[in-house]
Amino acid sequence: MAPRTFENLIFGLIFIVASHFVPGYTGVEIAINNITTDYRITMNVSDSLSLKCAAVNNTQDEELVWFRDNRAIKLKSMNRFNVSTVCIDPITEVDNEATFSCHLNKNHDINTTVVLDIKFTPRLSGNGDDQIEVHKGDDVTLTCNVKSNPPAIMSWYKDNNTLKMVAGKHHVYWDSGVFTLSIRKIQKVENGTYVCMAISTLGSSNLAFYLNVKDKPFQIPIEPIIAGLVVVVVTIIFGIISRRNKIIECCRKKTNPSTCNELDTQ
Repeated sequence: MAPRTFENLIFGLIFIVASHFVPGYTGVEIAINNITTDYRITMNVSDSLSLKCAAVNNTQDEELVWFRDNRAIKLKSMNRFNVSTVCIDPITEVDNEATFSCHLNKNHDINTTVVLDIKFTPRLSGNGDDQIEVHKGDDVTLTCNVKSNPPAIMSWYKDNNTLKMVAGKHHVYWDSGVFTLSIRKIQKVENGTYVCMAISTLGSSNLAFYLNVKDKPFQIPIEPIIAGLVVVVVTIIFGIISRRNKIIECCRKKTNPSTCNELDTQ
């Protein structure tokens, strides 16, 4: 029995040493707001949030480090040991899906992560001027950039009515926060106000585009004119070449009358 007891004692000492001095076996945990497992926290825009990180089960001072996504957060010296706090005030839609993680500095594998789930009504923006002038027969694309949590249901309106989609005429594209309406070969009857509408469980938002379809300006057909001029010039050149002998003969008569008389009497 004595050898067995001795072996158990040895294994117990090895476990105690490993748990206190071997990285990964320190027994220290990281808690954010008293939670030691990764989790999501739901907040609203304009709220404020305080995240308190604490070393748990530590037997000595432990240095803590914070990351927002993959970037380290700069902390004051008094805010780094055993307990560390970061604040977000106010929360904006930019903070949605941001990841805050607190790590044990000597072993970054010991950490806890919080993902922010920020709720806000739809936010819409365009890529430029909302007053759009196009010419009859041109193609036009209206772009509506969308941010929303929860996701919004998107639709297009024209002059306060749901836009009637025509195959081959209208095309709607919705991906990665971009909602577009393309209209092919636009006509003057399609003048009007086009509205991008976003509706979520938290509210709605819209963005208007004022489309002015104008007649195409008269353009002088430059290419046919140039082609015609080329034909005329080439014709003149060939005409001169074909009459070259007669022109030379005429010049000789003027410079040598006697020769001209001889030629006339023959």
